[in-house]
Amino acid sequence: MSHERHENSAKTDRWIAGQSGHEVTFRLARPADASFILSLRTDSRLNEHLSSVDHDLEKQITWLQDYRAREDRGEEFYFVISRNGEAVGTVRLYDVQADSFCWGSWVIVPGTPPSVALRSAALIYDFGFNALGFGFSHFDVRKGNGSVNRFHQRTGAIVISEDSENFYYKIDKATALNATSKW
Repeated sequence: MSHERHENSAKTDRWIAGQSGHEVTFRLARPADASFILSLRTDSRLNEHLSSVDHDLEKQITWLQDYRAREDRGEEFYFVISRNGEAVGTVRLYDVQADSFCWGSWVIVPGTPPSVALRSAALIYDFGFNALGFGFSHFDVRKGNGSVNRFHQRTGAIVISEDSENFYYKIDKATALNATSKW
């Protein structure tokens, strides 16, 4: 195991262990989660603003197996969000740049209390900023996804550009952690 892999794994393991006892927690996604992830990604109530995926369990398993190499290199972290031990969603940290990370693939099972969405956003920011040491987060949101755009703007994210489909945001560590500390 390379030093970098060991360091990334140790940071992630310590951060995940620090969540024990909380109502909302993260765990790293594994191929065994493929069916759950696919059910979220192919649910028409949830996937309107996500990139499309094939409704193919084997492809999802392969994607998760390939993802592990990116996780090992510290390039991407895909989490299953749990509430009281039950899987209720996903969120992913990816597109790692010099001092910034992107997050997305944020999908939560319908009927889950809104506090889970807030806590999962707080957790992804905590992981990116505190566990991994980034200073900024960048992400894009489809223009038609009004509730998520409003959420990010209330959190303090700033639109830095846009195209016909998306708003592109950036938020710094202090702003994000200040906003999420209130949740």
